[in-house]
Amino acid sequence: MTDDQTQSRHHTPINHGGAIDTAAKRYNIPAKNWLDLSTGINPVSYPPGKVDRVHWQRLPLSAELDALKQAAKAYYRTPTTKHIVCAPGTQALIQTIPFWLKDQMVSIAETRVHVMGPTYGEHERCWLRAGYQIDCHQTRPQDRYETAKAILGTAKAGTVVILVNPNNPDGAMFASVDIVALGSLAAARGCWLIVDEAFMDCTPDQSVCADIDQLPTTIVLRSFGKFFGLAGARLGCAVMNIDLASDLESRIGPWAIPGPTIVVGTNAFLDTHWQKETRTRLASDALRLDQMVTGNSKLVLSGGTDLFRYYDGAACSALADHLAQRGILVRLFDHDVNKVRFGLPGTPSDWKRLEDAMASWV
Repeated sequence: MTDDQTQSRHHTPINHGGAIDTAAKRYNIPAKNWLDLSTGINPVSYPPGKVDRVHWQRLPLSAELDALKQAAKAYYRTPTTKHIVCAPGTQALIQTIPFWLKDQMVSIAETRVHVMGPTYGEHERCWLRAGYQIDCHQTRPQDRYETAKAILGTAKAGTVVILVNPNNPDGAMFASVDIVALGSLAAARGCWLIVDEAFMDCTPDQSVCADIDQLPTTIVLRSFGKFFGLAGARLGCAVMNIDLASDLESRIGPWAIPGPTIVVGTNAFLDTHWQKETRTRLASDALRLDQMVTGNSKLVLSGGTDLFRYYDGAACSALADHLAQRGILVRLFDHDVNKVRFGLPGTPSDWKRLEDAMASWV
């Protein structure tokens, strides 16, 4: 790869969801009038409740962060709180870990990173920015496990394999036993496995957070904002070996999580009643969305999770434009023009708006 190509991959804008401001300019519809279905964020958020003013006025206390970690331990089922590192969003971890990991591998001259794609574009971007050699493997969901296993089976020490589980955007899922097998293989060969579980909350039994003591060179990333519908709170967690967690936490530094976020996050992690009801509702709403989209178009369901649905068809771009003209934003992809991703509507009026727009599609 030439220097120009590398610079292009560093700086070319990534097509993320949620770009309402860009859509507003293109379609001349004010941003406040859009229904944003381009992300995988729960549209019915956890109620943050009232946060005492003191949490806005002073720095968070260590005891408050400890309470957040205790709640996260129960939610993620980690062996201890010492396995957890809290950060201001999973994105902050994705950007920090590549530079931090270099200090863990000072004796290794060159590290190659393998990303199991197509997937969330920031993984490639952030490891490139840190100076690593990157291979992005454009895999079919059914081939992804064997591809990762083959790479780790012959990898040099220090090799990093990154996978997203369930994958974004296709929703394909590795079984937890397969992740444990890959993590064990990575450890045996002196390699690293990074598992992005940002969309795992709807299927918590498939997480490997509870198995982290068996996986000394595996790092699991978890997102708070998606399932709890509070992306603006900016909270993410990394689950890993205790010594590594302590070192990464030192790198991130003190007071990384705002006091109000600690309060809301602690309450949300402990509210098992809300979590159970939300998983039931999301599963029902995902089915409802599938019936609406496939019943009013020639698109077919290609994958997804209970937070987003992934459809296939030749008319994806045309349908996305049809919806955008009515102020509804869905997600198209650079890697495949025949795919589109829908998030879930949240209110009865949002469902009716999408239903009317889909019914008018010819």
